[in-house]
Amino acid sequence: MNVLKYIEALRRNMKTLSIVLIVYLTVLALYDVALRLTEAHGHYWIDTFPAYWSIFGIVGCFLLIKIAKGIAHLFLSKDEDYYG
Repeated sequence: MNVLKYIEALRRNMKTLSIVLIVYLTVLALYDVALRLTEAHGHYWIDTFPAYWSIFGIVGCFLLIKIAKGIAHLFLSKDEDYYG
């Protein structure tokens, strides 16, 4: 099992991968909306919003990435003349 072959194949087909993932997220959000139409009520008041958990997951991942990049930049970056 050569992992590098798979990574290179994904990098070569980045546009296709992006389209597939966007379509997948859209289908999940539509499924979530359809599920809300069949339920009488949610367990919590936030469960009544269509596609809330899908949006929550996307926003949560985005925030985690931005915060992690900010922390990494803060602690790992060095000045340009660090070695000079």
